[in-house]
This record gives sequence, C-alpha cells and structure tokens, in this order.
Amino acid sequence: MRAVEVVLAVATVMAAISSQALAERIVIGVVVKVDGVAGTISVREMHLGAAGAISYGKVEEFKAQDGLLFDAVRSGDEVVFSASEMNGAMTITKLSEQ
Repeated sequence: MRAVEVVLAVATVMAAISSQALAERIVIGVVVKVDGVAGTISVREMHLGAAGAISYGKVEEFKAQDGLLFDAVRSGDEVVFSASEMNGAMTITKLSEQ
C-alpha cells in the first residue's frame, strides 16, 4: 500500500511540473512600447520562416514580473523572453536582449 501512495505522489508532482512547463511560452520579438505606469511591455512577435525569412505577428502586451525590466529595454530593441500566465495575464519572467 505504501508503494502505491509513493507512486501516486510522484505522478501528481510530475503532472504539476509538466502543466507549468506547458504554460510557459518563449517569445522572440521587437519591443514596441514600454509603459512603466501600466506595468506592461508591448512586443511585436517575430516568426522565423524557411530559408531565414522573418515575418512579424501582432503586437501583444505583457506584464513585467520585475520592475527593473522597464529600465532594461527600449522601443525597437529585439528581445527573447519567457512568459507565463500569472493572475490571468501573460507575464514576462525572464528576458534577454538580442
């Protein structure tokens, strides 16, 4: 009986970890707007196509988890970041400039 409980506990933890990983999204794009008052950064997503072709998607607004991000980026910067849903909004959790 103890072995069954351990297996169920491990399965529960693995399911929670995998669902969190699925919620995380990697975005490559260009910063369009930085709004420190609203706590958001707007990004136009870049899509890499065949033979190196680049196309741009719609502009999306992301919340910033860390207020220091507003000092790190400016409009026109190319960025790569991870975003996860937090409190009902897509939130930037890690960011790096290209």
